[in-house]
Amino acid sequence: MATIRDVARVAGVSVATVSHVVNGTHYVSPELRQRVVDAIEALNYRPNRLARALSRKAVPLLALVVPDISNPYWSCVARAVQDVVDRHGYSVIVCSTDGLLQREVRFLQSLSGWISGLILHAYHVTHEHIDPYMGEGVAVVIIGDFMAGHEQPRTWDHVRGDNEGGAQAAVEHLISLGHRRIAFIQGPAGTPSSTRRLTGFRRALERAGLPVLEELVVPGSYTREAGRTGIERLLAMPEPPTAVFCANDLIALGALEAAQQLGWQVPRDLSIVGFDDIDEAARARPPLTTIRQPPQHLGAVAAELLMERLSGRVEPRHTVLEFSLVVRESTAPPQPTAGR
Repeated sequence: MATIRDVARVAGVSVATVSHVVNGTHYVSPELRQRVVDAIEALNYRPNRLARALSRKAVPLLALVVPDISNPYWSCVARAVQDVVDRHGYSVIVCSTDGLLQREVRFLQSLSGWISGLILHAYHVTHEHIDPYMGEGVAVVIIGDFMAGHEQPRTWDHVRGDNEGGAQAAVEHLISLGHRRIAFIQGPAGTPSSTRRLTGFRRALERAGLPVLEELVVPGSYTREAGRTGIERLLAMPEPPTAVFCANDLIALGALEAAQQLGWQVPRDLSIVGFDDIDEAARARPPLTTIRQPPQHLGAVAAELLMERLSGRVEPRHTVLEFSLVVRESTAPPQPTAGR
């Protein structure tokens, strides 16, 4: 039978590091933690402490699985989750999947048997992936829109923002200013949040009697680079848009920087709207108009739902968070020269 020393030897770390990972008693870097988890899985190591805790359903370790912890939005979510669970005596492992199915599944496999609760935002995995690894004793909270084409099992808690409504409000704001040629730089193709924001974009145009011009819908990802690439493509058109709605603030900030580098003045020549209201949005030049969907609130609500489940609540709860339009200085009525 494998011992903690065997795990430490295979992982190339100290016995103390293995103990911290197993017990959740001290911060361990993601790289070292993953090495320990891989060694534990390879050796099929199961410490007696965990077995005793599992029998009492009292494992003080939770997991948060998100697409990209380097994204400021998810960093804020993680901090809010940590603040809540810490008050209840739990530690949390944060796993970043980069939106890859293989990583989503691998993390579920690695976490199986080691956690008592899971908060998950995934692009690809469904309940069919999750159920084999998260047993009946594990509380699960889904954050964000559920996986495309799959309904969420009714036994799980769920908290999400109103992606369709927020996107619609953003575009309606641009329409109210007088913009008619409005573009959209999307998030990752096929992801639930980006798909719903595209739906809200289309709905706003259709309700205003405006055509949805497919050449103005640009593929992207939730990154600054997607904003730069997307805006360069849009502004090179013979008839550029006068306004751009971006699927998140990072895209919008990248678009803002690229437009200014190309000699366009925002908002005189081009209006830009983001989504999420990360801290940097207010510090941009000009400050970014955006949809406020505070990540701190999302993380805190998800963590509180998980704590309630671990305290014995049985009935699942499904929560849709409210959004608000934050009008700053990146939007204005189109000028005669707008869109050039």
